[in-house]
Amino acid sequence: MTNREQLIQELEKAPDDLVQMLLDFLHRVQATRKDHPLAKFAGILSDAEAAEIKQSIAECRRVDAKEW
Repeated sequence: MTNREQLIQELEKAPDDLVQMLLDFLHRVQATRKDHPLAKFAGILSDAEAAEIKQSIAECRRVDAKEW
């Protein structure tokens, strides 16, 4: 199941006040992303590509105390 499908499934069970709160939040995020200078890059990576980059960053952050 995709994140979108799971979200829709959860929203169908959620009370109306929670749905309204989430909708308001989504609209604020969308408005912010339009104006952000990095917004054009949002969503260009697949989940697999993003996971690979995260793994690479995590590996770079490891410090070998014996090297110092």
